[in-house]
Amino acid sequence: MAQIFINDKPYEFKEGETILDIARRNDIYIPVMCYLKDITPTGACRLCLVQVEGIEKPVASCVTYATDGMKVYTDTEDVIKQRKRNLEFILIKHPLDCPVCDKAGECMLQDTTYEFGINEESIKSVKPNKPKFDWEMIIHDANLCVLCERCVKVCHEITGCSALKIKERGYNNLITTANDAGLQCDFCGLCVDFCPVGALLDKPYKHSVRNWDLEYVETTCNYCPVGCSVKYGKHENIIYKSSKVEDSYICSLGRYAYKYTEHEDRVKTPLIKADGELKEVEWTAAIDNIKTKLDEIVDRYGNDSIAFILGSRLSNEALVNYKVLADGLGVKKIVSDLSFYHPEFFNLYHKKFNSYEVVGRLDDIKDSDLIFVIGADLARESLGIKWKVMNAVIHNDSKLVTIGLKKYEYDYFTDASILADYGDFAKVFHDIINSDNKIYEDIRGYINKAKKISFIVGNEYLEAESQKESVFAFVDYVGEDKLKSFFYTFDKPNVVASFSLGVYGNYSADELIEDIDRGKVKCLIVADFYPFNTKGNYKRLRDLVGKVEYFVSIDLFKNDFNKGANVILPVLSHLESEGTFTTIDGRIVKYQKVIEPELDAKSDVEIAYLIGFAKGLQLESYPKAVWDNEIKGKNGYPDATYDEINGLLYKDKDYNVNKIEYTYKEQPKGTKEVYVNARYHNNYLSTKAAIEKKSDETYRRYYFDVDRSVVVGEDAKCNIPNCSLDKNIAKGIVLIPKN
Repeated sequence: MAQIFINDKPYEFKEGETILDIARRNDIYIPVMCYLKDITPTGACRLCLVQVEGIEKPVASCVTYATDGMKVYTDTEDVIKQRKRNLEFILIKHPLDCPVCDKAGECMLQDTTYEFGINEESIKSVKPNKPKFDWEMIIHDANLCVLCERCVKVCHEITGCSALKIKERGYNNLITTANDAGLQCDFCGLCVDFCPVGALLDKPYKHSVRNWDLEYVETTCNYCPVGCSVKYGKHENIIYKSSKVEDSYICSLGRYAYKYTEHEDRVKTPLIKADGELKEVEWTAAIDNIKTKLDEIVDRYGNDSIAFILGSRLSNEALVNYKVLADGLGVKKIVSDLSFYHPEFFNLYHKKFNSYEVVGRLDDIKDSDLIFVIGADLARESLGIKWKVMNAVIHNDSKLVTIGLKKYEYDYFTDASILADYGDFAKVFHDIINSDNKIYEDIRGYINKAKKISFIVGNEYLEAESQKESVFAFVDYVGEDKLKSFFYTFDKPNVVASFSLGVYGNYSADELIEDIDRGKVKCLIVADFYPFNTKGNYKRLRDLVGKVEYFVSIDLFKNDFNKGANVILPVLSHLESEGTFTTIDGRIVKYQKVIEPELDAKSDVEIAYLIGFAKGLQLESYPKAVWDNEIKGKNGYPDATYDEINGLLYKDKDYNVNKIEYTYKEQPKGTKEVYVNARYHNNYLSTKAAIEKKSDETYRRYYFDVDRSVVVGEDAKCNIPNCSLDKNIAKGIVLIPKN
């Protein structure tokens, strides 16, 4: 194997590695400022200079590739001198605002200056007077920018947004938006995390608390099932900022949507309806009321008159404890919220793979030769999956084909982008297989050349496609031997556990709606479920819930669905409690308590325990006990204790690929209304994060308001006010924000 000598010691390397790559792998320190391991190097800062034998001047180690026998020296007198000069050159333009800069205490430039022993400016200069930009959630002060290009590279190569660029040249150049207007991106804030100075800052955090006063807590984001790690900075039990952790990224939800715990609709204490109004009571009174009513209903109508609806934002432990409670009460009618959301797709999925769980792991996406994104607006449905796709395309040269109801923001990276007019995805699959049109011939060529193919199916497909088996027949066409992974997207974190722990499948939303309508369900207990006022069983449940004799809502908020409940029990949020959930690819992740609750709420696990205790049942009252006694080693979950869960364990899963019998049937052309997540929002919880705080001195807005604009494609009829025509939307399609 080839060798390189660094400071006279030999090190092996692989072709394509830079001097800096080898040095870092072997714990040899070389200072950097512009370098990031996740992006292509730029060599902009010139702080990573090293001396290479045979080359007159020092070279940037981040862009100099190793060759066999190369001799490198990292700390010669000339190298150290040149590095210091380059740092002083950076400081010529940089304002000396450290005492008032929000980045102080975690600034790479500040730390490197101290490291190099620079205590004062060697060259006095007039500092630049460049513009400052307000980009909604992000503030950009161009005067502080050191032009390392990290933000531009990250935005292009990791997120796929390509929303930033370098404008002008020389002394006047600056980072600005690609369109020279507002920032149009995913607002993941990775540019802020990777900025080595204070040029890019989170607007809600600016001028609030000094970094060294913050206590940081690392946990797992609970907005979607990807399971990204996130770090929250808090002071005096208030969260002021959040950021990515090493080897993990976060989206706008994980970064900015954490203030929902302070929303005015938060249920702060148990509520019981009396004289037509919900009134505050103690927990003992609320639990006694539930026990008494359950006894009465069972005596009059039997156990079969009680039903549960369990949401998939509940933790593994909460799902199990509610299920144990239902079993103890003799209740068989347990409905997963997944049963309200296109259960026909999930049932077909099970028929195809003999499992509800996705095929493959998330890392399989970036290792694929060809990726099909089918009706999945990843910017709204799963940024974590989008980043895997971008990584595959940009760094692994994977082919990308998108089939959707709109042109996605990352269309620039696609090899083929097709609109499914009238929501007829099945026709697109049919044309890929049969048409002699060049774009379809090209896609067939990609399929023939690829050895590893991944599929990502999303909300647009589930909402619009009437022949839902068509995508599984398309997998048959591609071939089982080439199938690397198959993912469906979802906007709640614990969809996999709802399948694995037996919550889904025994009793359907259709059956529940029918039983309520016929008066067979007299008591409905709903935990963490909000049916949007959209269509189908969501709307039917909202219309019929008033027929239920006794309605118990276990929720974070008062809303237009549970306002008619007989009892509302306040529950702790993921930020105020702990537990585990199962990611989309079966990884077991733990979330930690970030802040102490400042209201009279309890965890879902404890609520199930209290109701069970009142009924004479023995349930566990803590997540650790539920995991260790009810989940560990069962249903494919690892035989590891709660304390051993470290985010690296996966549950076992098995699948078979069965052939789907299907023949395409031409569909009538007409308008299809499709409900989607509003931009930057995920289901219901994020809408409560958009709060404002005002005082005599400051105004802060936390998170984005819901944009309820309705967009339509050509040949679509829209009866909703404020519809706007968009040429990037498929024909016959109306996209309606459900939030």
